[in-house]
Amino acid sequence: MSRFRYSILPRICLIFSILVLLSGLWVLWLSLGRPMPTIALACRQAETASLLPHGRTAARGSIRYQVTTWRPEAWLARRYGDDVRVYSFSRVYGVFWEEPWLEFYAPDSDFVAFPADATLISISERSYAVTPMAVCDLPDAARLEADVIWLGDWEDDPAAAVAERGVTAELTHAGDCIWVGPALSISGPDDPGGSIVDGSVIVCCRAYDAEGNLLAVYDPTAG
Repeated sequence: MSRFRYSILPRICLIFSILVLLSGLWVLWLSLGRPMPTIALACRQAETASLLPHGRTAARGSIRYQVTTWRPEAWLARRYGDDVRVYSFSRVYGVFWEEPWLEFYAPDSDFVAFPADATLISISERSYAVTPMAVCDLPDAARLEADVIWLGDWEDDPAAAVAERGVTAELTHAGDCIWVGPALSISGPDDPGGSIVDGSVIVCCRAYDAEGNLLAVYDPTAG
């Protein structure tokens, strides 16, 4: 009896305490949205949850916005064969990474541009923070240039809107087929006839070869 009280019982209590602690940590982890210690693990977890194969990381980078209501801190581009998915990530308590947001899906495309992390800064000032990106598999592409604009649903002349208030940026090669530009601040039109939420951020992009010859144009407003 003494052996049970002084030797076996403390061990049982210790094991039980450890199980209770691990159960509590498990519940806490689930309540926080299943954060992971690295971006790669968070991405693989999201792929498994979405029944996707585990892709290959094509490129990654950080996101830096000075003023924003949304706090993405990093992006990751993953290859799934010829398809590309771009995710954005935010931290939890400065240590772990939340489950990523799917920012863009490019299915088997040689050239497509998009606004990764388009974040509404201010409705009253009609402004967005945007990181323009592109997927470009053109073998001769040496330079990419993008026009970024917030286009209202009521605007019927996209080309004129781009010429009037579009913000032009040079994209740099981030790795594999991924090109990324700097964080930009863009504004909607002064016309009060529409709301800033009645529209979308558009990226028009041009690809050039090393001699400056135009290779291709991606314009989602055309046609």
